[in-house]
Amino acid sequence: MSGKNLIQELPFSKENEINTLVENRRAFTLENFELNVYETYQASSLVPLKFDDMVIINMLKGKKIMHVNEVPAFEYYPGETIVLPASKPMHIDFPEAALLDPTQCTALVISSDKVNRTLNYLNEYYPKENNRLQWNFAWDNIHFANTSEISAISNKLFASMTSDDPLKDVLADLLFKELLVRIIQQQQFAQLRIDKPTAQNQPIIHLKKYIANHISDKLTVDQLSQYMNMSKASLFRMFKEELGISPMELVIQERIYKAKEMLKTKLSVKEVCYACGFSDVNYFVRTFRKREGMTPGHYQRRQEASAS
Repeated sequence: MSGKNLIQELPFSKENEINTLVENRRAFTLENFELNVYETYQASSLVPLKFDDMVIINMLKGKKIMHVNEVPAFEYYPGETIVLPASKPMHIDFPEAALLDPTQCTALVISSDKVNRTLNYLNEYYPKENNRLQWNFAWDNIHFANTSEISAISNKLFASMTSDDPLKDVLADLLFKELLVRIIQQQQFAQLRIDKPTAQNQPIIHLKKYIANHISDKLTVDQLSQYMNMSKASLFRMFKEELGISPMELVIQERIYKAKEMLKTKLSVKEVCYACGFSDVNYFVRTFRKREGMTPGHYQRRQEASAS
């Protein structure tokens, strides 16, 4: 997955705190939350894990392979989040964990009462533009890349929960509201990638298809708002509420997505740049590297190597 908005590693367990080499656990408990920090020090496979309440899992170091019910097994790296409903069983492989190179992840468990109260609060006081109760989790999008907002909020939340601050319950409550909003927005954005319409994001999927069909054109907000028969203010408001991004950010993401597809062919980086609507090769390279963690040329060479 793309997007390397990492969450900072937490201090690892001291030697006298290690009770097991597989999923060694430390817990920091507040009134409505419990932050579990897991570390694994040896390669293992199909380690079972389940939580009684909803859980937000963040990979901080290393690699896992996740097996979650009917979902096909997937690799899980730092910079990514998993959100699971209560009592969802999983099994985990740790193919690269070692005593001197352990994995680390967090599992933020939230009481069902707190989740429901927060969703009710958002739906009552911050309804979406069509005033329907739309703040809710998309449980078919459990695995996604962190946005910069998700990583920043998580860093603040974890720092507060592991501190001695007497106000950490209050701070955690405020930070969780914002984290929940950003997670729901990111899940909805993931639905766009698989063209899975819902009542709220169907207009955005319609616009995304228009962008894809005109990817090499010089697209502007004026064009997009005219196509959607909306004012620019309404268009921006819809995007901010549903996805937390601007319309032009969607254009850039669609161009990067198309570029990744085209780089798998024999086209040059320059040809891909212009075909995807970028007017400057240097800007294309900088943008691609920022979002994918490598240059277009490196990405192309890696694709060629994996295909051979």
